[in-house]
Amino acid sequence: MAEAFKNVTPSQGDYELIDVDPHFSRVVRYFRGSDYLRWALFTGSAPLFLYLSEHIQSEGKSRAVNNRAIRVATFVGFFSGFIFSYNRSSKRFQGVVENQREVEKDRYEIKSLLAQGKKPYGETDLPPWIQRIAAKNSTYSSTFNHIFPWFNLVHHEYHGIDLRKYYEVREGEEKWGFNLEWPEKQE
Repeated sequence: MAEAFKNVTPSQGDYELIDVDPHFSRVVRYFRGSDYLRWALFTGSAPLFLYLSEHIQSEGKSRAVNNRAIRVATFVGFFSGFIFSYNRSSKRFQGVVENQREVEKDRYEIKSLLAQGKKPYGETDLPPWIQRIAAKNSTYSSTFNHIFPWFNLVHHEYHGIDLRKYYEVREGEEKWGFNLEWPEKQE
């Protein structure tokens, strides 16, 4: 197990902390249906806003909107919707908003990886010092994704949580069949 990550103090949200620096693919995999709906609404609302503003500006006379402007507005809506949905999902990882579904999914996923003897946060060929730098740069980066999009694209071991929580069995987890014991060498 990696040494404690001293630069990260996990925020104390109202809900259980899952991960302070989740990998990009995990955040997207954990999108809820409401996240996809918001993304679609953002994508559709941008060109609609362009049509309405053109209609208001032309005082009700019908004027065609430039196709290039529609494509740009659609792209801006698509990108903005993705960032909004990504931030909502990241907040659930950080325990800022309700995350019960994600906690259960995370516990099952990490426990199954640990039971298979795999690293819980993915394999990497990068040296530890590069992993630490990547983690320092991307931890809590979702806070300002709307200003400067920055995602965690590196698998590392610095996630601001203690893996011991995955070795305890919570109510309802008995049916999963994972009999994990904390390895003595990691203490």
